[in-house]
Amino acid sequence: MTGMPPTPKKTNGMAITGFVTSFFCGVLGIVFSAIGMSQTSKDPSQGGRGLAIAGLIISIVSLVITFTFWGSFADAMNNA
Repeated sequence: MTGMPPTPKKTNGMAITGFVTSFFCGVLGIVFSAIGMSQTSKDPSQGGRGLAIAGLIISIVSLVITFTFWGSFADAMNNA
């Protein structure tokens, strides 16, 4: 007898949204990725935890780079 193949996990929508928005808006990327991580940890039938983690990391790095750039730009304008 052959059994039914296992059904693939559904990817969490918030994890996908967090990953995509992390490239455009770091704050929203952090929010959606955190929600996606929370939902995937509570429901093991959902996939996408890796996407949520990647979205969180990209968002944080993006915000650090943005604040560093604007901080150095403001400093340069004050010294000019």
